[in-house]
This record gives sequence, C-alpha cells and structure tokens, in this order.
Amino acid sequence: MAHTPPIKISSLEKTGVFKESRFFGLLSAENNYMSVEGAKDFYNGFIRVIYQELRKNGVVHLPGIGYFATVKQKPSLGLTGKIRTHMEGKYMVKFYSTDKFREYFTQLSKRPGAEGKLDPREKLLNMDLL
Repeated sequence: MAHTPPIKISSLEKTGVFKESRFFGLLSAENNYMSVEGAKDFYNGFIRVIYQELRKNGVVHLPGIGYFATVKQKPSLGLTGKIRTHMEGKYMVKFYSTDKFREYFTQLSKRPGAEGKLDPREKLLNMDLL
C-alpha cells in the first residue's frame, strides 16, 4: 500500500506557497532585490545547466547542497491482472544531499519547543501532523 501524506498538495496550493510569483519574489529579495525578471532569467539558466549536465554526464554537483544523478532502476516482475510481466528498468533522477546539508536539518529538529518542529507545513496550515 502506498504512503498517503498527511497534507495534500491541494491544501498547500490554497495557501499560495506554490505560486511562481512568490518564489521569484523571494529569490529576488535574497539577491539584494534584483529585478524579478533577472531572477527568472538566472533560475531558468540554472535549470538549463542542470538538464544539460544530466544529459551529458548523468550527474550534476550543486556545491553545498548535494548532487543529482540519473540512475537506472533494476528490472522487476510485475502483475498485469493474473499474468506476471517483466518490467524493464527505467532511468530516473535521484538527489543525494551532502552530510553538511542533512546535518543542518537534523540539528534544527533537535531544538526545543515550537522551533523544533521540522515540518514547516504545520505552520502554514496551523495543524499538527503527528
């Protein structure tokens, strides 16, 4: 049985978290309030570099965060009704974070009280996920 997350994406969409204008506004503010169009151009160029590197080398390193890599799933057996079928492995993109990046969030979760709540979606929707 598949895992059902406690918060659906649709409930987060209602809060406006997924709006492109919000994201590019935050990116613009983080870069000394450069224009939103400049932030969009930078971001689109960044994504193009990631696509090109994944297509060319199969791996792209993001310093300080981790790396994306294309990996092939192993072939497996599946069921189509009552018939067993062979499913070929397909390529997928995986993200591997650095130890430093992972440790930051581990330390964040150890903080006492409300500050130690790791899931920021709880703050957005004013609900407890546990």
